[in-house]
Amino acid sequence: MKSMTAFAEVVQPLETGQLRLMLRSVNHKALDLSLRLPPALFPMEAAIRATVRESAQRGKLDLTVEVLDEPSLEPRMNRALLRSVAKVWQEDAEWLSLPPLTAEAFFRLPGAFQSPASDLAERMAGPVQKALAELLRTWNEGRCREAERLRPFFVDGLARLRTLRDRLAAEAEAQAAELPTLYRQRIEQLLEDARLTGQLPAERLLAEAGVLAERQDVREELIRLAAHLDDFAERLEKNRIEGKAVDVWCQEVLRELNTTGSKCKRIDMTRAVIEAKGVLDQIREQSANLE
Repeated sequence: MKSMTAFAEVVQPLETGQLRLMLRSVNHKALDLSLRLPPALFPMEAAIRATVRESAQRGKLDLTVEVLDEPSLEPRMNRALLRSVAKVWQEDAEWLSLPPLTAEAFFRLPGAFQSPASDLAERMAGPVQKALAELLRTWNEGRCREAERLRPFFVDGLARLRTLRDRLAAEAEAQAAELPTLYRQRIEQLLEDARLTGQLPAERLLAEAGVLAERQDVREELIRLAAHLDDFAERLEKNRIEGKAVDVWCQEVLRELNTTGSKCKRIDMTRAVIEAKGVLDQIREQSANLE
């Protein structure tokens, strides 16, 4: 069980300078990796992305790789461009009434600085992969700790749902016992209003009342609800709670609760269904933090 929300940072010394990696992640339906690299390390982008995908399935990830105090990364001024611009500026400054060329104006030109010529990508391949492995390990440990903080919430939610399910089961038994008599009385009242009293045999009245009561029986739904709760408890015990799986589980539980609610004839049953839906929404909301 891992959360999608975590932060990790690794700093490793180099022969000259140091390597710094930072990884921050938040909730997301799929895997969305934003990678920030020095231009000199662009050749390593594909390998870095592949390594991250081995450790993450979902989430919005922001990964930053920095090389600090590395002499080969110092930018170089584009002297050829400067000479060309200065020459043209001087030639046309008089008739165009141009002010003197300033350093600020030049540095605003595209290409004023050249990327350093460096073999940094080759030299940093090993250190970056080593630091990335440590970063992902630390990040995953943080995600596991964050997910463990949600475990008591899931345990409590499951216990509340079990209690509500037991209340519903007791109410369902009481409803199943009283509905045949209730429907029989209603049928007799309808027959009396239509001046058809005595037109149907007593056996037929009992059969019709029984059919109507059977349609409102929710005990089958509650059996399936109990099975879903047992499944969640097993997943929780085996540490196999995943965001997408819990979302599907919540849909199945909600289906049983909706069916039960549509068949409720007792006010206590309706209240229990409403309360169970509230608990289920809380579980769904918290599970959205899990990978």
